[in-house]
Amino acid sequence: MNTITHDSLAPVLLSHVESYFWRFEQDLQAFRGCVICRVEGRIQENFLKTALLTLQRRHPKLRAKIVDGDDGRLRYVFQNPRLPIPYEIQDYDGVEFPWREEARRVLERKLPVEGPLAAVVVLRSRTEAYSEILITATHAFMDGLSGVTLVDNLLAEYAKAEAGLDTSADAILPCVSVKFARPQGGWRGSFLLLKRFIRLKREESRTVLTPLPENKDVPPLSEWVHWVFTADETAQLVKRLRKERTSLNSAILTAVSFGLRDSLPCSEALFKWQLPFTVREWLQRASDPVTNEDLGCFVSNMNGYIRCNQQSSFWDVARDAQDEIQQFVNQGGPTFGYNVPSFFYNLSTNVSRLFRRPRPRLSPLEKQRVTILANNYGLLNIRDSYGSLRPTACTEIFLNKHVGPSMIIQAMVVGQRLNIGFAADSLQPDFWERLQTMVMGYIKSAMETVEAPIGGTRHMPQCAQVEISAQRIKVAAQE
Repeated sequence: MNTITHDSLAPVLLSHVESYFWRFEQDLQAFRGCVICRVEGRIQENFLKTALLTLQRRHPKLRAKIVDGDDGRLRYVFQNPRLPIPYEIQDYDGVEFPWREEARRVLERKLPVEGPLAAVVVLRSRTEAYSEILITATHAFMDGLSGVTLVDNLLAEYAKAEAGLDTSADAILPCVSVKFARPQGGWRGSFLLLKRFIRLKREESRTVLTPLPENKDVPPLSEWVHWVFTADETAQLVKRLRKERTSLNSAILTAVSFGLRDSLPCSEALFKWQLPFTVREWLQRASDPVTNEDLGCFVSNMNGYIRCNQQSSFWDVARDAQDEIQQFVNQGGPTFGYNVPSFFYNLSTNVSRLFRRPRPRLSPLEKQRVTILANNYGLLNIRDSYGSLRPTACTEIFLNKHVGPSMIIQAMVVGQRLNIGFAADSLQPDFWERLQTMVMGYIKSAMETVEAPIGGTRHMPQCAQVEISAQRIKVAAQE
């Protein structure tokens, strides 16, 4: 394992996974991340500016630029004096903010070559104590958990600035780069994972996924909703998941699959899904483990297929998905999925350097595009309040550009309330509207304590669609 930690300003090599995502971003303008947090309270510019400077001091990658060396390897290079993280504050009357449009604007904006590779936008109300924070950064060092960390750390530094606390003696984190993870599952697990990989590749070449009605003229990130459920509904869902012996990840994956099945003119459907895993607990640096506080792209992915027809039971399909996920984890799949791409990326870099060949441009590797990416962040490490600010909702998104999954659904719990973000990439607008209703219906049904089955024939329970418009929760009762 190659682990590098630096408290100094010496250049640091990117890990293979970080390098891969940076190359992908440069070649295809895809996968840059954005996290959005809504808070009660009006964010003040002077405190925000101080908080960003302290945040940047704490996390070295926020004051770095990425440089392509003569040896073909990417490095974080730290500038002195550092350039501050750019920020904007936009004021609106009432609480109607264009958060989707702002997210699209900042994600599509080219990051400055000289760094920093992050930016912040604040949307706030002139008339009410209400604000939304958008933090965007390169996916090279901001995976999903790093996005949550940035929100928590920024709000914490804001509260310190608001209280007038001296932060000059606060800890500065090292810049962590880890090429490989400690393998899990032993040789038998690696053998079974290799067999699974070969089987999936064969299935991919032989099967045809159920096509989705797409419209490439739909603006990016315009098909994106955020639902917030009450604490009671969240608790009911947790109880139901325990009773059914499955997970939230499997449940939301199944809800989207069944929603697609019911929205498409077909009796049976086949979709490809993807699940990201954090591998932080298996990455070891010199003395301490890599934690959620360390910014980076410390993730791997699991791919699979889900088939459902009109007779399929919702909970049976969810349990089958969960069993497959658990088996993958038990066999060491997360670290296997991190190390294998790292090995081949490193091999490709070395071959190009040895034969002095130009680096080939990256392109999507999947023959069949992933239909659904599902991710459950669990209970977020976000406090109930930070000084005068009180977080009420949070969501994340990554710029897609038609090379990532067709749909992303992600769940997180903020203050005992389940937040679910659901986004699609260029679906037909009428199909997208119908799909939202179907998926929400299945999620609401999963929260019911009655023993009524979910699934089977085309099932559309009564539901309440709860969408976070950029400013407030809109509840529209639907059948």
